[in-house]
Amino acid sequence: MSDVVLDIQSLTKTVEKNKSIVEDVSFQVKKGEILGLLGPNGAGKTTTIRMIVGLIKKSAGTVWIHGHDMDEHGKSCNEQIGAIVENPAFYDYMTGWKNLQQHARMASQPVSSTRMEEIVQLVQLDDAIYDKVKKYSLGMKQRLGVAQALLHQPALLILDEPTNGLDPKGIRELRDYLRNLAEDGISTLVSSHLLSEMQLMCDRVVIMENGRLIDETVIGELNNAERAKPNAVAFHIDSKQKKQAKTVAGTLADVEILDGEHDDTLLLHVRAEQIPAVNKQFVESGIDVYAIEHKKTSLEEKFLSLTAEDETMQTREVQ
Repeated sequence: MSDVVLDIQSLTKTVEKNKSIVEDVSFQVKKGEILGLLGPNGAGKTTTIRMIVGLIKKSAGTVWIHGHDMDEHGKSCNEQIGAIVENPAFYDYMTGWKNLQQHARMASQPVSSTRMEEIVQLVQLDDAIYDKVKKYSLGMKQRLGVAQALLHQPALLILDEPTNGLDPKGIRELRDYLRNLAEDGISTLVSSHLLSEMQLMCDRVVIMENGRLIDETVIGELNNAERAKPNAVAFHIDSKQKKQAKTVAGTLADVEILDGEHDDTLLLHVRAEQIPAVNKQFVESGIDVYAIEHKKTSLEEKFLSLTAEDETMQTREVQ
């Protein structure tokens, strides 16, 4: 059997007047891999997920699960998928265990009590599984949702914005659960806009903007690049002077402009011994520098740079 669990090719969704809200999106998820689907609100992440799981009809493209076309083998393919799209739904007046039992009754294959107990232990709800769900915290409800999605032993788990509303402790717990699942060979496709968290959670990320796939990044390679290129320096300046600061920086030898995540920050790749000279050049050019700090080039920086470039290209196309 192929190591590729999910393979989508040229997935497209058009609406009235032939407007594309998802256009020609292709990527794969391998066995035991956590793939992050990133993008700002409206980028097409949820629409892509809904097409994958069959909640909405795609306009074009193919979805393959373990080498089987979803259009031709929909039932067997869906049995390989466990999904939480938007918020998981529960009967609050019932216990967590009763909710799992109710979900198990709807599965196409019988789910044993032993399997349910294994899943409860996996998501670490042992101490609360017989409490009513209305007493659960949001993080506990997310874990119960993951438990429901895993009951029928899927090969692929799909989570749409699972960290929404979670506190930092809940987010970390979810990350740890997904890593444990990956070690057991279960693949996960997770959409989010929390970039720093995705860098910690995922093996690889794909970035969407305006319904299109604009980049694919292997997290290990990004982390290695950070270690190999540590001399990213953030110059904090007046936001009104950023354009001028970029012009000045562009004239300096051995200085690379990396831009920055905020209007009042200019991120440069510059050697430590060059910093005083760069700062002096800014000051002599009338640019106020409020602070200077070393900073890693993170997934967030790359994302913001890519989406800014894409917006610029979109503007040029319209013009």
